[in-house]
Amino acid sequence: MERQTRDLPLIGRAAELRPDSIDREARTVEIVWTTGATVQRVRWEGWDDRIEFDEELLVSPEAVRLERMNAGAPFLNSHNAWRLENVLGSVVPGSVRIEGGHGYATIQLTDAPDAAGIVQRILERTVRNVSVGYRVHRYEITKRDGEREHWRAVDWEPFEVSAVAIPADHGAQTRAAEAQAGSLTPCVLAQTQEHRKGQSMSERNQAAAGDETRAAQTGEQTQATGTAPVATAEETRGQTQELVIDADAIRAEERTRVATITALCRRHGLEGAVADGLISRGVSLDEARTAILDAIADADPLEGRVHEPAPAQPHGDGSRDAAYRDAVSEALLHRPDPGRNELTASAREFRGMTLLEMSRHALERSGVSTRGMSRMELAGAVFQQRAAGLHATGDFTAILANVANKTLRGAYSSTPRTFGAWARRATITDFKPVQRTQLGGAPDLEKVLESGEFQYGTMGEAKEVYALATYGRIIGITRQTLINDDLDAFTRIPAAFGASAADLESDIVYAILMQNPAMGDGKALFHADHGNLGTASVIDEAALSAAWRAFAEQTGIEGRKISILPSQIIVPPGRRSLEARKQITATTPVSTSDVNTFAGRLQVIEEARLIPDAGEDPWFLAADPSRIDTVEYAYLDGQEGVFTETRMGFEVDGIEIKARHDFAAKAIDWRGLYKNAGAAPE
Repeated sequence: MERQTRDLPLIGRAAELRPDSIDREARTVEIVWTTGATVQRVRWEGWDDRIEFDEELLVSPEAVRLERMNAGAPFLNSHNAWRLENVLGSVVPGSVRIEGGHGYATIQLTDAPDAAGIVQRILERTVRNVSVGYRVHRYEITKRDGEREHWRAVDWEPFEVSAVAIPADHGAQTRAAEAQAGSLTPCVLAQTQEHRKGQSMSERNQAAAGDETRAAQTGEQTQATGTAPVATAEETRGQTQELVIDADAIRAEERTRVATITALCRRHGLEGAVADGLISRGVSLDEARTAILDAIADADPLEGRVHEPAPAQPHGDGSRDAAYRDAVSEALLHRPDPGRNELTASAREFRGMTLLEMSRHALERSGVSTRGMSRMELAGAVFQQRAAGLHATGDFTAILANVANKTLRGAYSSTPRTFGAWARRATITDFKPVQRTQLGGAPDLEKVLESGEFQYGTMGEAKEVYALATYGRIIGITRQTLINDDLDAFTRIPAAFGASAADLESDIVYAILMQNPAMGDGKALFHADHGNLGTASVIDEAALSAAWRAFAEQTGIEGRKISILPSQIIVPPGRRSLEARKQITATTPVSTSDVNTFAGRLQVIEEARLIPDAGEDPWFLAADPSRIDTVEYAYLDGQEGVFTETRMGFEVDGIEIKARHDFAAKAIDWRGLYKNAGAAPE
């Protein structure tokens, strides 16, 4: 038994909606989502071999994975999973069952206004057709001579159910999740080849020839002796069966030849006369393929330009394709910034090539002939998955997306953000509001007398609430960009988006200091009642002393003193920065009055976002965020920084790169922050 693993898509199959089970008040309906019936399907091997096979679903509790269905699988509109308004309902959890080789489930329909029209058609029995989408994890494949392959799904998983206008063709595969990441599922294919009586075709033909020879010899013996040999019943049945098997195989082979020639001619737009001629002349499939290619070349208006098929790709680990994409990406990144992006040995091959030349190379490497293509046709072929006989692998579109992604993330990482020194970083698992608890200090330890008992203590707490927000834009890379050899579209524009994402983080964090938002107690972050708002002044020894005293007088939630001191002074560029640096720089004093008492005690953080629209420049102090909470900034868990996705363009003739950033920030505890509104120097 031969085994291999391939990635297979989501498959669709017609199912049955039971109109007599509709409950209009409860908005429920029962469906039969599988009977396990054998249906005919089609697959392709290479570029022109159309192979029909039978698919059978084993319907038993051991073969069907019901976890997704019983957890409330979606009931969709025509397998459309891109938009939430296409969800018409869901499977009622726990209603999925298998009885008598059939699968049953109850659907709960939505009462949302945007789905009311379709739901109403279902309730009034106008829409009766449903289709189930499923994934197969294991097939057992058998092949008998003269018959179609039989694919028996022995481990499969229903994934979703859809209302459809016309049930899915039993011979077609519905790629319901074709454009989504993760739409392919690894499937084990266990193949067995079965021959009747344990013989191959050639062996049976040889055996038949031997029987004919023996029959001739027997006839000669009969004439010589006048006696006829007597055959047993078993020998007679065996010879008859052998002859029937050979006849069936010949008929099956001829049907395959006729069907393949007809399909090839129809696929390439050739007239029926071409197929009829090839069939009537009895040419082999190899000869028919050659004749069809000649007919395509003769019919091509551009004098013999042939769109050659992509060569069969080995089922390897993809390392060669990955190495090729990396080399071209390095060459593209090297062009605008040679100092930062050095060429490797593999990338030197592509140095100096224009974008169109690289496009041509990628198409030729995929087996697509670009001979005679204009610049516009060449650029269009790169962005087409399948058109006019072209079978583009998408190598170059993946390369362009990779270059734009690396440039965007590189610019994001290199853009300075100053808040990391005084704010605390966190990750959040979802978009629900999160609560951050301000813990008070530990309760006082009380003296325990001899034979006395230990007393319980409590810790005070307060809460701040915030949630992640999503920010994003889409970058379009068009065929005009390729034709113009505009490399800036892949470097400068994505870099600007990356820097913009980093700047967005700084804007959000420093807006907290400048806008002075309300805290959980209803008072502003910097408020006299919080003891963190100083008298407006320049940065001098007296002002810093007052700030130090304010930190020292802070108390915890339970009212006890807490030991925190400032570690950073946050100032806008200009006068405040100069004042701060003078106060913390060590000097050689002439007298004690010239000593910088705060020398080395603070780190200066300079931030232009603190420059106000009007009035004097403020300045701030912050404690060490590891000692006490100040401002917390957060990313979505697993997607810290800018996350990118790529798809073939719909609004643009090219590819689209979506840059998405999930970020939020919130002041957690006012005790670690201090503000002085600033004043003009005297």
